[in-house]
Amino acid sequence: MRIARWPAAALMVALAATTAHAADGGNDSPYPLPPQLKAAGEDFGAHVRADMLVKRMTLDEKLQMIHSKYQMADVPGGGAGYIQGVPRLGIPDLNMIDSSTGSGSTSQPSTTFPSTIGLAASWDPYLAHDFGAVIADQLREQGFGMGLGGGTDLARDPRGGRLFEYLGEDPVLSGVILAARTVGTQQQKVIATIKHYVLNDQETGRNGGNSQADERTMRELYLLPFEIAAKEGRPGSVMCSYNRVNGIYACENPHILTDVLKNDWGFPGQVQSDWGAPQSTAASINAGLDEEEDVGPTVYLTPDLVKQALATHQITEKRLDDMVRRKLYVMISAGVFDHPAKGGATIDFAKYRAFTQSAEEQSIVLLKNDSNQLPLAAHGVNKIAVIGGHADTAVLTGGGSGNTRDPVTGHFSGCGGLVFPRQTGCGWWPNPWMTIPVPIVKAIQQLAPSAQVSFAGNTDQNQPYRNYTQQEIDQAVALARQSDVAIVVVTQEGGEDFGELESLSLANPSNQDQLVEAVAQANPHTVVIVQSGNPVLMPWKDQVSAIIEAWYPGEGGGQAIANVLFGKVNPSGKLPVTFPLRDQDTPTWGANGTIPTDPIYSEGLDMGYRWYDAKNIQPMFEFGYGLSYTHFSYSDLSVKKGPDHTLTATFKVRNDGHVAGAETAEVYLGVNYNGEPPRRLVGWEKIYLKPGEAKPVRVTVTERGQSVWDTAHNGWKYVPGSAVYVGASSRDIRLQSR
Repeated sequence: MRIARWPAAALMVALAATTAHAADGGNDSPYPLPPQLKAAGEDFGAHVRADMLVKRMTLDEKLQMIHSKYQMADVPGGGAGYIQGVPRLGIPDLNMIDSSTGSGSTSQPSTTFPSTIGLAASWDPYLAHDFGAVIADQLREQGFGMGLGGGTDLARDPRGGRLFEYLGEDPVLSGVILAARTVGTQQQKVIATIKHYVLNDQETGRNGGNSQADERTMRELYLLPFEIAAKEGRPGSVMCSYNRVNGIYACENPHILTDVLKNDWGFPGQVQSDWGAPQSTAASINAGLDEEEDVGPTVYLTPDLVKQALATHQITEKRLDDMVRRKLYVMISAGVFDHPAKGGATIDFAKYRAFTQSAEEQSIVLLKNDSNQLPLAAHGVNKIAVIGGHADTAVLTGGGSGNTRDPVTGHFSGCGGLVFPRQTGCGWWPNPWMTIPVPIVKAIQQLAPSAQVSFAGNTDQNQPYRNYTQQEIDQAVALARQSDVAIVVVTQEGGEDFGELESLSLANPSNQDQLVEAVAQANPHTVVIVQSGNPVLMPWKDQVSAIIEAWYPGEGGGQAIANVLFGKVNPSGKLPVTFPLRDQDTPTWGANGTIPTDPIYSEGLDMGYRWYDAKNIQPMFEFGYGLSYTHFSYSDLSVKKGPDHTLTATFKVRNDGHVAGAETAEVYLGVNYNGEPPRRLVGWEKIYLKPGEAKPVRVTVTERGQSVWDTAHNGWKYVPGSAVYVGASSRDIRLQSR
């Protein structure tokens, strides 16, 4: 690329535009990524090239760049949509695909990765970076240049149907993990999308429901993960959501699309709609929507409608050029313009499966381990009972666009093989949840070859959702009595467009609690493995010896779970979402648990762990909680303030146990300002320590990290004198300084 060949005037236009982005605070990131994970800066050359291309395009060529096609027969490779290129100008086609937990191709075998709430449970931005990069590799091998997997709506209601493909309840954890994933994705020449922007944290009423929150709550909570991901990850695209935001549809809302995203944050990329989300032509375009994803039957950014809006002066040609320029800038800066994905590659599924196993091993959370029940000794148990959850055949995954359509077996979701639909039929849309044929029983047998490993539970693959019969429960109890240890697998479904869970109680089968309680009475050495995308209630918590949260574990899940059970892997995951004792304790339960179509965020900043702290409610397992097979001690806290209002906390963490392991040391602030929660997460570091080893930890908090949204002045306000808390969870505070 030789800038000298381009006209100086065009170069100055592009430089002026990008300088404006920097001047308006777009680079003022509140929670920077580690230097090793930094995204490349804004690409000035890409702006110039995009501007030159727009000047050479006809009106019809511009219009085909802002409206994707979505008819299955028209989308190459079984994708979600695509934009046709302009061959005469060298602009390639762009195919896009859902990619939360891997490629969502409807026609190509794909790898199923762990759920992204599990990725958040790793608290590891380096793993998140690799997660994005590895999925992007497979997308390119399949012919896709854009991945739509960057979900980060917060877990305001822990019953949320899509919670499994989001990143938990804290905006900083969510934003940093998504930013790192975004960087990894785009380094592999795949455009990353972050979604669903914004206040789209429930499925109930998602097509037009009115989410209502004040500006401070939005800025400090629900907009914050998008801000972090936009500034640190520099995604090519932000996807606006179906719902209304304070009365205005998200995809035609000028405040969130233009005032906040494009002006306040200096976002240079494109805004694309969710499929079928736009409600207008001129209003959407003028508000900041740059591209419509067509799902039909009603569409608004078609060539004819946009031409009509131009002819009647409802929109300007300057705005249309901006829409196209943003699209081209994204394609050029991400590398898909000069290096479009070809597809047709031979995919090394074994390589991808190995990564999914490693990612799951780092995401598993050990919730309970009385009397060191775990790890199991490979040669110390002679009889192992594995009960429930279809652990003899498969592991669970979520449904909707956050799931892969085709497991590596090649079976289409819901159309045979070991994929269990709730309802009969075989359409393109996955059923609420599915299973992947990677049995836990087989993995346990491989690690304990001298033990007798037996399964009891529902073996009817045609009716996996029915309750356990009394005969099945009796058989499970009999097996547990004659075994050295009983491992009970329980599951909780989740999926897009199927509404929220009615309760966090285990359902489908709804008598899983009864199964666990019966087994625990028969065998005091009962271990429960939870596969879920949401928190679950555990009335049997005090009756069992150990509990593992495995989330939706992906293709490597069976082996990963077995490795944790037997200590080949020391669990290091920590909860990204609070597990309550009761449904009634959650901030959105209200009088009777009804989920309104038009939610009012009346709890304000007291969401997630902040709610439990502010209301002095004891959770079952708090945010940031997770056990290990070793123990860590904290000491020597020092807090220093810099001249630019930065705050640096340094302390020491020691592994004073007997096995190597990883600890996530968490730093919280108590900001002394009206309406702020007792504590909020501002940083952390995950460190790996050998037995007896100690390492220093240093966490720096920016001025923005110590600020609140000042509604009187419509801007951020630095608050000095915050209390610093350091701990192993939001409630296990080991050190503090005021």
